[in-house]
Amino acid sequence: MHEHWIRVEDVANRPYTETVELFREHINPGLVSLLEMGEYTDINPKSAHGAIITSHSGRKIIDFVSSYGALNLGHNHPHVMQAMQDVMAENRLDLSKELLSPYTAFLARNLSLLTPKGLNKIYFCNSGTEAVEAALKLASRCFKGTRPVFIYADNALHGKTIGALSVTGSLRLREHFPTMPAQSMPYGDSGALKQLLQKNSRDQHQQVAAVILEPIQGEAGVVIPPVGYLREVRKLCDEFDVLLILDEIQTGMGRTGTFLTCEQEEVVPDIIAMAKSLGGGVATIGATIASEKVFKTAYENPHDCLVQTSTFGGRATACAAAIAALEVLQDENLLENTGTRGKQLLSGLKALQQKYPQWISEVRGRGLMVGIEFNVDVIDKARYLPLKIPGLKTVLKEHLPGMVAAALLKQYDILGTLMLNNRAVLRVYPPLIVTEEQIAYFLDSLDNLLAQGPKELVKTRVNHAVGKSGLKFIGSWAKSFLRK
Repeated sequence: MHEHWIRVEDVANRPYTETVELFREHINPGLVSLLEMGEYTDINPKSAHGAIITSHSGRKIIDFVSSYGALNLGHNHPHVMQAMQDVMAENRLDLSKELLSPYTAFLARNLSLLTPKGLNKIYFCNSGTEAVEAALKLASRCFKGTRPVFIYADNALHGKTIGALSVTGSLRLREHFPTMPAQSMPYGDSGALKQLLQKNSRDQHQQVAAVILEPIQGEAGVVIPPVGYLREVRKLCDEFDVLLILDEIQTGMGRTGTFLTCEQEEVVPDIIAMAKSLGGGVATIGATIASEKVFKTAYENPHDCLVQTSTFGGRATACAAAIAALEVLQDENLLENTGTRGKQLLSGLKALQQKYPQWISEVRGRGLMVGIEFNVDVIDKARYLPLKIPGLKTVLKEHLPGMVAAALLKQYDILGTLMLNNRAVLRVYPPLIVTEEQIAYFLDSLDNLLAQGPKELVKTRVNHAVGKSGLKFIGSWAKSFLRK
């Protein structure tokens, strides 16, 4: 053993500053710098249960991020933890690709009971982007590779592997990587989709295999399409013999008040991608769920059955956790709680929008998937000396929700963050187990924060950065975010 090796039993007792520096040295120095700006690295997490993260100093932090929707059941739900521990404690077979696991089989059965009728063929993987990759490959193979094009929506986020990235609408994420043939369209505009499908149908080299959509766009800032949009998309896909893939990775597992968001318009896609909270916040698992007709066309016979596989996809521990997660969702009436708490959250935020129109331009959401879009021009009213630093005001506008999130953490012990594709929006994704009191505390805290005014927010955040690294660092920070 190397003399500087740290054994697993010693990790928990090492100083947290060492963790931060090891992340900086070996993992992602840019991420560490970004987290330092929000004082996230000042928190040394000790434990987490439900909606609460507890630091080593005893600080109690309410999680309103849910790891981007991966913690619908909160942290370390005991039923999910127990399900995994039971598999391990009895030395049951966890990982084998030659021997079939009953946990994998019964998870598939249970999922098929909850998904729209006819969607009963399931491929298990480890993450959302893998589920999307599998969906794209399934759609392509369904047409024997004769349809090379996929259609996706502007500002969509479906993942960061090459296939999923090809149907992700962020130039910042895509610009340095090769992508598959794909075309974008405005989200929520069925007329634009019809025109695109008509145009492609006339060119044999531009035939469309599938349209992929989020029922509600998450990272675009919780963008909700017009009522009936998904139904119109379904009709158009049928008319042009194109498959419909719905990405329910963020919107599924009850996040918007139903198990899947597509249920709310009674739309049955050809393929669904799920992940995040499917593992109950404990296990890493994703699923690509398809109709029998689509699956049979692609993979049914023994010759093709190994074309799409995953070494760790469908392992027993992960599937046991997912079975338990589905049980918690139903046994604890979390869909009902999501509806009730979602109404409380949205009505409270809309009241704050009325009270602080200079701060909040729009509140959007369904269930407990909510985004607060801020009026970035409020920064112009800050009138704070360091704003004269070239480029800083622009950067502060771009990261206003990030500053609000940092202030909520610093002053009120609420964990928040912004959206990846729309930095004007603060993500509000509490776990589905969130209580009435926790929602009320969040609303009161945001009210108190906004009442302090933009100058106080800017002054506090910029002074923190100055205290960390000086004005020189602030200038370089501004340049790095302004770089295109």
